[in-house]
Amino acid sequence: MARSWWLPASILLLSACAEPDRDDTPQRNIDRPPEISVESDTDQASLELSVLIYNVAGLPWPLGCGKRSRTTDADGERIPIACDRSAAMAEIGTRLAAMRTAGEEPDIIMLQEAFIEAASEIPDLGGYRNWVTGPTSEDLGPEASERAPADFLDKRSFLKGEKLGKWQSSGLLIASDYPIHVRYSHPFPQWECAGYDCLANKGILTVELDIPGMPDPLAITTTHFNSRGASGVSRERALVAHSLQVDETNDYLESLERLYLPFIWGGDLNMRRDSDRMEYFVERAERSAARPPYGSGLKEVSSFCVSNSHACEMRSNWGTDTPWWETQDLQGWSDGARVVVQPIRMEKLFDEAVDGVMLSDHDGVLVFYRLSWPAALTRPF
Repeated sequence: MARSWWLPASILLLSACAEPDRDDTPQRNIDRPPEISVESDTDQASLELSVLIYNVAGLPWPLGCGKRSRTTDADGERIPIACDRSAAMAEIGTRLAAMRTAGEEPDIIMLQEAFIEAASEIPDLGGYRNWVTGPTSEDLGPEASERAPADFLDKRSFLKGEKLGKWQSSGLLIASDYPIHVRYSHPFPQWECAGYDCLANKGILTVELDIPGMPDPLAITTTHFNSRGASGVSRERALVAHSLQVDETNDYLESLERLYLPFIWGGDLNMRRDSDRMEYFVERAERSAARPPYGSGLKEVSSFCVSNSHACEMRSNWGTDTPWWETQDLQGWSDGARVVVQPIRMEKLFDEAVDGVMLSDHDGVLVFYRLSWPAALTRPF
C-alpha cells in the first residue's frame, strides 16, 4: 500500500527540486600554488594533494528521512541522518570552510547525491571557486547500447520507475582549489539502469585540473553506480545494470584518449559486500589496463594501503582489515606517462554523529597523494 503512493509522491518531489548546474569551464581561479619539492638524489619533483569523496545524501524532503548511517551508537543501532538535507548541506560546507581556515581543506572534493540546490552551496561555503556538475537531467544519453541484453530491456518496469524518464540529475559535483582546465560529462544509456535508480540520470563526471608546475594535467573522475536493495528490483536485475555501467565507464574513459594523464577516480560504486559486483569491476578494470596507454593499470587505495602500510598510512578506525569490502565509497588511481601517483595517507571525514545525527548515511573518504615527475619537466609558474 505504501509503495502505491510513494513512487508518484517521490516523482513530484524530484521534479520540483532544483538541481545544481554549473558548467562555465575553463575555470582559472587559484588561491595559492602548490608546494613542489625536488629530491636531489633522484632529481624527482613532487607535490602532495588531498582528495575527498563524499555521498552527501542531498535528497529532497522527505526522501532523506528515516535513513540510517553506517555509524552505530553504543547499543549497536545505526544512527539516523539529519532529515533536513538543506541544513546538512550547509553544515558540510561550513566544516569544509573551517578546515580551509586551518589550512587543512581537501584540495579536491567529489560529491555524489548532490541533487538539491543546497548541495551547490557546499563548494561556495567551503571556499572552492572552481567547481562543476553533470550530467543534468536533460543531458540524455542513447536509450541503450549494443551490449545491453534484449531480455533486460524488455523487462523494464513502469512501477519500478524504469519507464518514467529522468526526473533528477546525476547528483555528481567536483570542486577544486586548482583550475579546472576542461570538463567531460557523460550520462549512462537511459535504459541501462535498474529500478528507482532510473529516475536519476546517473553517469560520469570527469575534469582535467591544471596544477601549476606539473607537466601534465591531472584527470579526476567520479561516478555513482546502480544501487542494489534500494533500487527496488531483484538482485540479479540490479547486477546487470551495475555491470553495464561499469562497462560504459571504462569504454568512455578510454574513448577520451587521455589515458597518458595521471588519473584519480572515486565515488559511490555500490559494491559493498557484493562479490559479484566487485569481481566484475576488478576484471573489467584489468581488461582495460591491458590496453595501452594505461601502463600501470588502475589501483584501489584502501587495498594498497593495507598491503603497503610502510608507504601508506591508514588513519581513522575502519573496523576491518578489508575496508574495500565494507564500504560503497572507493578511490583509486593510475600513473600517467610522465607523472607517478601514489597514495600516502587515508582517513575518514564526517564520520561522527553530532547532536545524535549524522550529516549523511555515508562517511567521507579523504586520501592524500604524492605526484612525482622528473624535475626537468616542471613547468614554470
